[in-house]
Amino acid sequence: MLKFANKPFLVAFLLISLVSHALAISQEEEIRLGAEAARRFEQQYGVVNDPAMAGRLDRIGRDLLTHAQRKDLPWRFRVINIDAFNAAAFPGGFIYATKGLMNGLTDEELAFVIGHEIGHVDYRHSIKQLESAKLRRLGLIAIAAGAGGGNIDRGTATLVQLTDGIIGSQHSQGDEAQSDRYGMSVMAQAGYDPAFAISGLQKLASQSGGGTPDFLNTLLGSHPLPKDRIAQGVELVTQIPFRPEVVAPLAGSGDGNELLYKDATEALEYTLSLQGQRHRDSLQQIAEAIATGRRAGAPYGVRTVRVTGSKAGGLSALERQLLEDPAFDRVGQAFGAAVVDSGGNNISAVVLLEGGR
Repeated sequence: MLKFANKPFLVAFLLISLVSHALAISQEEEIRLGAEAARRFEQQYGVVNDPAMAGRLDRIGRDLLTHAQRKDLPWRFRVINIDAFNAAAFPGGFIYATKGLMNGLTDEELAFVIGHEIGHVDYRHSIKQLESAKLRRLGLIAIAAGAGGGNIDRGTATLVQLTDGIIGSQHSQGDEAQSDRYGMSVMAQAGYDPAFAISGLQKLASQSGGGTPDFLNTLLGSHPLPKDRIAQGVELVTQIPFRPEVVAPLAGSGDGNELLYKDATEALEYTLSLQGQRHRDSLQQIAEAIATGRRAGAPYGVRTVRVTGSKAGGLSALERQLLEDPAFDRVGQAFGAAVVDSGGNNISAVVLLEGGR
């Protein structure tokens, strides 16, 4: 029989070797860990109890949860008393937005941020980090698996270490990209235009600076929001199905067959602005006239791009067609845009472009 002189080492070795079987952290333990991290987080920074601000966050959060994957978690949305722009998510469904974020973002932009944070929980990003090989080598999970017969109990050193790991963790680029896509998708399903995710990211980037926040399990992490993340967001927007509600016509041709839709037009204008183009009122008037048949063509030197799609495909399908056109490869172009009902089951978009580089 083989004998081991160092029995504690053997026990630790066996625990670490068997941890993948002994502990995939259960949902019950996930909630317990998240609740403890949330308790300590609130204790350190304080919660804003203003009914209007708290109610606004809860309303938007509940809109998004209708389309979340893990509806059986004890989801909770609270405003943390910090002026900086940031948000955080702890396992089990404990979601936080800072007071600064609440004051600085519109409902649509906030829907993206909160959707992003819900994504981290739905995908178990923090929990997967705790189950990762890196933390297993530190022995935290091995200790947790062996403590209390496999249970993680409040008040133990293990729980403190694990919650410190949650609060101080940083999500990987892959996790952030996955949550960005999730946030855009869930906000669109809840009726918020995903184009506003880009303005939300731009505001976060302008506020992120280069400093490290006191807590790292946040939307911004420890570095400024990278420009390529905004670029990826712009690319994602046109891939997210979204059908804006078409409102009463703003203008139309004499026979009423081609009608200009205000909301859809404004949404398209916003998307093009996010792409780096510049809206010009004079081109806007000409685009509307061409779209409604009141004018035959654009002035000399102005490029015209027109696409048509089905009403069932909505504005997103039109935008995808437009942005695939090489005319949009230039940035800084002056533009005017209009979306019209082109008869039957079709809608069309007309965009005029001038200048750019």
